[in-house]
Amino acid sequence: MANIPWLADVLRGAGIEVVEQGDWHNRYHAGAFEPFGVLWHHTAGAPSSPSNPHPSLDVVINGRPDLPGPLAQALVDYNGVFHVISAGRCYHAGASGGSGPIPAGDGNTMMVGWEIDYDGVNQEMSAAQYEASIAATVAVLGEFGRDAQHARGHRETSTTGKIDPSFIDLDAMRADVAARM
Repeated sequence: MANIPWLADVLRGAGIEVVEQGDWHNRYHAGAFEPFGVLWHHTAGAPSSPSNPHPSLDVVINGRPDLPGPLAQALVDYNGVFHVISAGRCYHAGASGGSGPIPAGDGNTMMVGWEIDYDGVNQEMSAAQYEASIAATVAVLGEFGRDAQHARGHRETSTTGKIDPSFIDLDAMRADVAARM
């Protein structure tokens, strides 16, 4: 699978509000992309809110001085809206140390990632972000023919000490995914 052009349609089919960001079908990095899992992140940027639901969107699309965008296939804003950013390889996972059925290796090849837009220090994900992330995970894993164990938090796969997504019990989140599958 060179890309996932079906992402927006699959999310909409799961009842998720979707905003397609520009030419997302053609925004990705060169290299292998054979995803079979989902990786959850938080943005660690400015706090999001109902009136400022996606303060990190531009960074996830365009990157940072030290890492070019796109930085994830999607961003989940405070209100639970999925902003689809890329149909292909993104720089979101880095090296995977392995977790559950996700082996060690290049996480950017193995996993579709989305950034949940909250700061992760003084703020946790909103209820709308949680609900949308569960529904999206069920939909994407269903497309891959994989079970809930193929959903991971970045802190579970990271080889560099990432903490995201913070303030969430990832086993409970996976259990919610499994219950809906």
